[in-house]
Amino acid sequence: MGLTPTRITTDIEYDRPGRQLGYLRLIHSDNRHAFSTIPIPIAVIANGAGPTILLTAGNHGDEYEGQALLHRLARTLDPKRVRGRLIVLPALNYPAVLAAARVSPLDDGNLNRAFPGDADGSPTAAIAHYAETVLLAMSQGAVDIHSGGSATVYAPSVYLHCGGGADLLRRKLAGARAFGAPYTVCAKATSDSRSMSAACDRLGVPMISTELAGGGTIDPAALEIGRAGLTRLLVHFGVMDGEAPAGHMHSTRLVSPLGAQSSVMSPTDGIFEPLHEVGAEVRKGTLAGYVHPLGELDRPSLAAEFAHDGIVLVKRVPALVRRGDYLYRLACEIDEKSLFA
Repeated sequence: MGLTPTRITTDIEYDRPGRQLGYLRLIHSDNRHAFSTIPIPIAVIANGAGPTILLTAGNHGDEYEGQALLHRLARTLDPKRVRGRLIVLPALNYPAVLAAARVSPLDDGNLNRAFPGDADGSPTAAIAHYAETVLLAMSQGAVDIHSGGSATVYAPSVYLHCGGGADLLRRKLAGARAFGAPYTVCAKATSDSRSMSAACDRLGVPMISTELAGGGTIDPAALEIGRAGLTRLLVHFGVMDGEAPAGHMHSTRLVSPLGAQSSVMSPTDGIFEPLHEVGAEVRKGTLAGYVHPLGELDRPSLAAEFAHDGIVLVKRVPALVRRGDYLYRLACEIDEKSLFA
């Protein structure tokens, strides 16, 4: 295949039909191992003519719904249902997955802030480079499954980077509607050019990302939304035959994140007592919760209020907070026309 130079190797034959389970092997040298390999699990399921779709999870290692979904899919999907090729990586940033951490313990690398990467760079940069120049370069669609990780929980959502031009955005919105999550978050200024979403925009690949609950665990309801939505999306992409499941299907609401100015931040160090769950609709001035400065018993608890009307999109999970930590993040409902204005 004339691939871009990389220090990642694999025994996977991307053009071979059937199911292959194997590893991407990234050579790495550090104080623990003078010469070692990072084995990143990969599955390729191929059958006949059709599109190539890249499925990834574990971009951040402490986000588990996607890892569970894709691990099961890689083992159980009948290749006869595939029309084209699925490339499945349930633990894309494998060092971060092993560490149950958002970033890699090898280089403190946040994979979703490492694209387009560097073939000769740190482990995280090398993984990003391979993902963009090899895997995405052969793909006609992509799905990157995220959740809130250990620190936050999200309202189950599809998450779209609104770059890449109007035609690509329309294709992404069609994919979001096929997925059928309760919310579709349309991110503009909050997006980062170093993300996997931005890499897909550079290549013209329609990508659907998600935020499926989180909290450092697996939410069963969010998992079922993700499982049904992913199946519908693969049917929509034309890479899987059969009937799309009707269960856990929502008429998705388009929302835009309101940004830092509308987020609720902790006014002091202490213990956070929340008063609202994700999906709640709140008004400016509504009491969001209390922060109890437990180390200073002569200080009263401090009230935190919402500074804007909106929908609670993200809620902090750990109760222990520091001044400046986000407690809630809001979104507002938008009209599709506003995305093309």
